[in-house]
Amino acid sequence: MKKNDTFTAVCSGYTFEGAGVVHAGDMVFFVPGLIAGEEAELAITAMKKNYGYARIVKLLKKSEHRRKPGCSVYRQCGGCQLMHMDLQEQHTFKEDKVRNCFRQNAGMDIDVLPILYTPEQTAYRNKVQVPVQFSHGQVKMGFYRNRTNEIVEFDRCLVQTDLSNDITADFRQWLNELRCADEFRHVLLRHAHISGQVMICMIVRHYPFRNADELVKRIERKYPQVKCISCIVNRREDNVILDGKEIILSGPGYIEEQLLGRTFRISARSFFQINPYSTALLYSKAIEAAGLTGQETVIDLYCGTGTIGILAAASAKQVYGIEIVEDAIKDAEINAAANGVTNIEFMAADAGTGARKLEKNRIKPDVVIVDPPRKGCTKDTLDAIIRMAPQRLVYVSCDPATLARDCAYLQHQGYSVMSVQPVDMFPGTLHVEDIVLLQKQNA
Repeated sequence: MKKNDTFTAVCSGYTFEGAGVVHAGDMVFFVPGLIAGEEAELAITAMKKNYGYARIVKLLKKSEHRRKPGCSVYRQCGGCQLMHMDLQEQHTFKEDKVRNCFRQNAGMDIDVLPILYTPEQTAYRNKVQVPVQFSHGQVKMGFYRNRTNEIVEFDRCLVQTDLSNDITADFRQWLNELRCADEFRHVLLRHAHISGQVMICMIVRHYPFRNADELVKRIERKYPQVKCISCIVNRREDNVILDGKEIILSGPGYIEEQLLGRTFRISARSFFQINPYSTALLYSKAIEAAGLTGQETVIDLYCGTGTIGILAAASAKQVYGIEIVEDAIKDAEINAAANGVTNIEFMAADAGTGARKLEKNRIKPDVVIVDPPRKGCTKDTLDAIIRMAPQRLVYVSCDPATLARDCAYLQHQGYSVMSVQPVDMFPGTLHVEDIVLLQKQNA
């Protein structure tokens, strides 16, 4: 078999990236957009030694779970990889993905609870980071095509709010009219769904740039919801975006949002969960898994702006939050004070260093909650947790592969996985959030 050859096959399952898996002789092929159980005529697009890639030429037998994506740039963009599946099939894929990650990355056969989700399947994102390119006198704003630096422009992104889409469209026009697009790298929008407040942060190469004041005036005139406008001067040429000096151009430098009855301050660099509807579900279930009675000492690692820790404080004796981003810690302290939470302290440090400091101060937690970035916890962090020996560890993860890896390490060090609860934080995409409860084996 060679490139451009065609063959017919039935899809037997999915890769971790959501592509369909088919077999032809002793070869396995990966086919984007193919659903389990479907039969299709396929054309080979690339051949490797033991596997290949193919595309759909013609569907011969369609799945009952297939639906037509509503996005006009679904194929080109690749950001929402599962929009060709109905919700039931998306959830089947995500539950299987979590189960298979534990099996392949940790050698663990685990039971996965049915995925939790909310009714909001579109327009759920409260943050969008739009790349800007200026070439041949034209401004391009959109999202990067998968594994490229090519921008795919869009009119309406279905997972963004209407307001975020409108602001993006206006920026495209304004940067062209004001002849300052060559200074722009990204435009970061935060749209707080409950409070309605909006933040715009422009990532630029230099400031001031041409017609900067006029651009700010245009934003303020058209969008009274925008409570903060800033820019970050970033001259790096890599993919680190929010690095550099932040200059506040309008407003207080932050917006506020409500979550589970609490108010949280969010700055440009602060971590705040993307989907506000599923976040309420995620955090409620994470705190429920912690089994708090009001007598526990809790450590919240990778605490961001303090959301989980502040919410957990109502059911705990004392909470300690640790976060490496100093701006986030400042927001966390303000958030705790604004919500009248007095039984929480914050520390600006990486998770491993912070955990070791608490350990040296003889602070012994009953519960540790971790919500690390996609790369998971460092070994240093895991070792510090193990030395502190909490009875329960609640691990909130956005990547089941690194989650499984870390759970395997913790299991070898005396912790048992008690439950694995997936949450559909990103409908239409291959991503899945998980809450894992681990318990000390002698508990």
